[in-house]
Amino acid sequence: MPRYLQGWLKSVVEHSMRRGYVSAERTRPIHNIVERIIEFQSNNINPIIAEFKRASPSGFSAEGEPVSYAKFMRNYAVGISVLTEEKFFKGSYDLLRSVANAVDIPVLMKDFIVSESQIDSGYNLGADFMLLIVRILTERELEGLIEYTRSFKMEALVEVHDKDDLDIALRCGAKLIGFNSRNLITLEVNHDLQKELIASSPKDVIKVAESGIQSRDQILELKKAGANAFLIGSFLMKEPEKIKEFI
Repeated sequence: MPRYLQGWLKSVVEHSMRRGYVSAERTRPIHNIVERIIEFQSNNINPIIAEFKRASPSGFSAEGEPVSYAKFMRNYAVGISVLTEEKFFKGSYDLLRSVANAVDIPVLMKDFIVSESQIDSGYNLGADFMLLIVRILTERELEGLIEYTRSFKMEALVEVHDKDDLDIALRCGAKLIGFNSRNLITLEVNHDLQKELIASSPKDVIKVAESGIQSRDQILELKKAGANAFLIGSFLMKEPEKIKEFI
């Protein structure tokens, strides 16, 4: 049973547990996000994961056409993140399917994943890597879902928010870790803690900085702390052309 459930987080996880399974035949190969991040770095390009989302509990709201956004970002981004959570982020599995069918770069299913069924659905719809949030899972659940994700040749982006989360992620064998500066309960952003956690992580882990990134200077600061890639949503949804400056 998922843990730390309160407020909006309790509601979103309970909704996730009721999501139906999507049966579909995958039509695209797996695109490896870790290999692509390493390739970008070797070419001195900042690896940006560009996110498509329409809303968030922090107050963000935007419209946008997912396929045109993804096709534009495909020319610059290391990968595309798609919010599939329905209740608070106005996402859907159809959005994931549309984006995955439109691009030939890694696609992240970003959701509150608590079951193997959700991973099955993500794979069927074309996702290449899956978000797993340490804070909402027991250690045993997290370890099992990482292994299950990898059984499809996908990778898990394991999201952490503090030192305890990071320790759990490392014990569970996470290779790709997302460092979210936004607190899931208060929704406040703490970039100092984010940078401390990134700097304290093993060198052989791929480190993705998440949330609140709005400038190239921030990217360079996070890069100096040890970040390998950067997931940017709200800012690029409003100003997609900025990715040219960020990379």
